[in-house]
Amino acid sequence: MKKISNFLTEPIFESRTKLALDWIKRSFDIHSDGGSAAYYAQLWKPFGWQRSYPETTGYIIETLLDYDDRFPEMNLQEYALRAADWICTLQLEGGGLPGGLSGSKVPSVFNTGQMLIGLIRAYELTGKASYFEVFKAAANWLADSLEEDGSWRVGSYVEGYSPSYYTRVIWPLLWANQHLKEVHINDKMQAALSYYGSRYTPDRSIRDWSFRRGQKAFTHTIAYTIRGFYESSLLLKNDNLNRLAIDLAEKVLTIRETKGRLAGWYDEKWNGDYWFTCLTGNCQMSIIFSRVYEQTLDKRYLQGAYKVFEDVIPFQNQGGNVNKKGAIPGSAPFFGRYLTLRYPNWATKFFLDAYRILKMHSAALEHNV
Repeated sequence: MKKISNFLTEPIFESRTKLALDWIKRSFDIHSDGGSAAYYAQLWKPFGWQRSYPETTGYIIETLLDYDDRFPEMNLQEYALRAADWICTLQLEGGGLPGGLSGSKVPSVFNTGQMLIGLIRAYELTGKASYFEVFKAAANWLADSLEEDGSWRVGSYVEGYSPSYYTRVIWPLLWANQHLKEVHINDKMQAALSYYGSRYTPDRSIRDWSFRRGQKAFTHTIAYTIRGFYESSLLLKNDNLNRLAIDLAEKVLTIRETKGRLAGWYDEKWNGDYWFTCLTGNCQMSIIFSRVYEQTLDKRYLQGAYKVFEDVIPFQNQGGNVNKKGAIPGSAPFFGRYLTLRYPNWATKFFLDAYRILKMHSAALEHNV
């Protein structure tokens, strides 16, 4: 099919993913600490490459390892393990890992959860004891920080606010516990899932899944929340939680089918601002739809994964500036509300993740898109 040949045939897939991976490598090379620069900005202060970002470096490790077998000549495993080694040096007293950019000494619940992802993958690859010890201490700090009602109140991005996208902390913590095998961690994470799941609304949304209370939620944090519920449901083999996650994914899929595209952000009644797209969120929703397809074999989800990703493809930078070439901007248009006028490393990370999964399912797409 013509559309499929535009970006899922082998030469174009290889070209675009290599461009994106080269940009990710540049985001590491610009600094000497082992971390990936948070973003590149030409029109936004501070100009140029930002400092290394421990949170997103943590989950970029997974992406680098996923592509390492395909492109061994790119030395992606070397970058991934160097990043994991750097994260090990950042652990704070008590076991938490820092929020913010490099140099921060303030522990963060969410950022610790995201760094767990990279540490677990590095440990599963190498068996290195230092990775295990760091993610063990981090996991115990997260579990011990949970309130009796199942919420996290300490180490928050906004003081006193416990956003629902913390479900994306629960998922890596449950994953870590497959190695730790601590009964109390599983029990606490089930309490946390009950707490955040109780925020489900009659409009098939989740209260407080935005960065700030009362603010609209970018598709980025909506996807964080849904993915956290979904992956946790699989790890726990929890059918009720699985149905909740798929119900939320179905709502987003239906909106995409009805409107023809996703808004950049939505209120809790799904009133969206369609003048901009959160490209990161589109990539994340593509991943979610692909994951649900893998479970259900419902082709609507695979078609949805393709379509929301197709909306991102034209915005991968193909220009001559090496600092931007291969990267995905925060928003389309570039001056949109999410990471305005910047190329965040996590946008390119999720682009690579979504692209890889779609490529795996490209044969099925040929017959159904």
